[in-house]
Amino acid sequence: MSTMKPICFFDMDKTLISGNSGVSFMRYSFRRGKTTRWKVLKSLFDYFRYRYDLLNMEVAYRDSLRPLAGVREEELVQFCQEWFEEAVRPLIFPQAREYVHQHLRKAERVAIISNATSYAVDPLARHLGVPHILATRLEVRQGRFTGNYIAPLCFRQGKVFWAEKLARELGADLSQSTFYTDSITDLPLLERVKHPRVVNPDPKLRNLARKKGWPILDFAAPPREKKKAS
Repeated sequence: MSTMKPICFFDMDKTLISGNSGVSFMRYSFRRGKTTRWKVLKSLFDYFRYRYDLLNMEVAYRDSLRPLAGVREEELVQFCQEWFEEAVRPLIFPQAREYVHQHLRKAERVAIISNATSYAVDPLARHLGVPHILATRLEVRQGRFTGNYIAPLCFRQGKVFWAEKLARELGADLSQSTFYTDSITDLPLLERVKHPRVVNPDPKLRNLARKKGWPILDFAAPPREKKKAS
């Protein structure tokens, strides 16, 4: 019998937060004057293609990273922290927060695993007290982004790759682990763990979960924060 401990993985978008971080980031960037309205609209279009499993993620990622070439890494770290505080923190599902804390209270190993960049995931992980992050990593040379990512993307089979890597590093048992996610694109990792948990699933994943008898969790959207009177 294996003595290795399992890991509890949480996807980010539509699982921990009630929205798509990529679209949110582009909207925030537009408000800050960092991008164009056209690129915001393109991010929305790409999100709908992703939601129905019609997006070539490698091509979309390469296109989205071009504007970052030459930007200092520290600038993105600061920008992502500001974006998180203003736009992402209010989107955290209260139920998701409680599930994360339940696993942490049991002294389980908990990780966020997302196709978003590590810079986008890190503020959320620190806020929730999650010690491990698996996300798409960007290439940096001499403190500046090259405009490329480090393969493989943390997407589809790439999530299995990074999850297995973390399991080896921690001496954990992936086959006994848990994974919470909303997307059919995460099927490879859902089938790799012992406890798949489907959260606010897309139509394809909801139908598959029903056939397989996987638990389906529908988290209610977090209450909107009231704006303070000026």
